[in-house]
Amino acid sequence: MVSNLNVRPISEVLEEKARVELSEDEKQIPSELETIRAWLQQCQHIRGRTDDQLLLGFLRACKHSLEKFKQKMDTYYSIRSVLPEVMANRDPMDPFIRKVIKMGVSVPLPKTVNPSDPKIMLIRAAAFDGDFCDFPDILKVYTMIGDLLFRDDDQLVICGEAAIIDLGNSSSGHFFNFNLSFLKKAAILNQQGCPLRQKGFHFINTPTGFNIVINLFKSLMTDKNREKTIISHGSSLESLHKYFPKSILPEEYGGELGPVQQYVNEWEHRLIDNRDYLMEDQSLGVDESKRRTKNPIMEGNDMFGTAGSFRKLELD
Repeated sequence: MVSNLNVRPISEVLEEKARVELSEDEKQIPSELETIRAWLQQCQHIRGRTDDQLLLGFLRACKHSLEKFKQKMDTYYSIRSVLPEVMANRDPMDPFIRKVIKMGVSVPLPKTVNPSDPKIMLIRAAAFDGDFCDFPDILKVYTMIGDLLFRDDDQLVICGEAAIIDLGNSSSGHFFNFNLSFLKKAAILNQQGCPLRQKGFHFINTPTGFNIVINLFKSLMTDKNREKTIISHGSSLESLHKYFPKSILPEEYGGELGPVQQYVNEWEHRLIDNRDYLMEDQSLGVDESKRRTKNPIMEGNDMFGTAGSFRKLELD
């Protein structure tokens, strides 16, 4: 990496991955960051972090396309104003938020088979206590974890993330206990605005009526993400192990990593250790009075319109 940049060096494996898959040219990074900072100064409405590491992470998420970078960063900060139930009060020491963290719905797993593989996020629907909190609270913790991963994990940024979604003992009705307007906004946050690149979705322990859930899931996806790997393993760990061997899975999934709770506890402490960083993020966003461009989350979609509906959703 260019020596005058304040970014972490990466391994040769990740360098090659970034070059081949993300069009990364090390020599061009300083001029790319200079162009980005000039754009941020000109547009003025974005209040965001501008350190080299974060900007480079966004560039990698956009495969070094400056136009895609502008769209994604603008969306990343603009969405905060319409999702306060997710982006406000991100204090991991708050008793309520801490209890949501302790549920362990979203659990990053530490290992992959190869250093160039996507990192793995385990999502456990059955751990969601709907009597205590709502889905926006779960998404809040998910974004808190994601912000730290994006800041710290170069493998995740360069290689992307694969999700194992354990539907556990959930029924299809469990998934419709949400406000659809909120789900649309959350979909924009997690796809157009999130700099973490999704590489596939693997469902395990799928309930009766899963086709309804998967159609809803797909209806919220962009066309690009709809083309990603989406596999239902039913209740078969053997099927899951064809994609994720035992060496990288917790013991609840027939793996060798130990119990999931170990990683829930680790992430509880990690979020608390980074409390100041997460709290600082609450002051970031956009000032619409200074905007000179079109708002990316309003333009060209009906996500926030009163007449919006799931036109692509088919309940087979």
